[in-house]
Amino acid sequence: MNAAQHDPRVNGRANARANARSTRQSGTISVEAALLLPILMALTLAFVDFGRLMWTQTVVHSAASEAARLAVLAEPSNAAVADLAAKRVRDGGIANPPSVVVGARSPNQPVSVTVSVGFDFLTLSQLDPDILGHRTLSATSVMVHQP
Repeated sequence: MNAAQHDPRVNGRANARANARSTRQSGTISVEAALLLPILMALTLAFVDFGRLMWTQTVVHSAASEAARLAVLAEPSNAAVADLAAKRVRDGGIANPPSVVVGARSPNQPVSVTVSVGFDFLTLSQLDPDILGHRTLSATSVMVHQP
């Protein structure tokens, strides 16, 4: 062992350099986190908004399909078909009331049911309201009417 390893002044200077390096690194990490955190939060919120968009489109499509299945039967009225579509949209967790259009119902002819609902982005609309503002999502399902 040499004398420098036992000298408290040498060890004290080495510890001071190590502490200064550690303090600089933690400051750098704080600055990096402060710069990256808003970007990561914006990306997370964008993913949530687009997830809501896809979920809403799926619910609207499902409501149109179920309403078309009911519309091909002879007994239910157009109002009953529209009520079923609205119920499926509500059951899917969408608060906005849908617009339901039931096409002509003739035996052995295709009947279409179109369900539309308004959609608003929660966070992305603040970036560009013209592109990411209010949208109307719609789905049409067509089936052959049974006599």
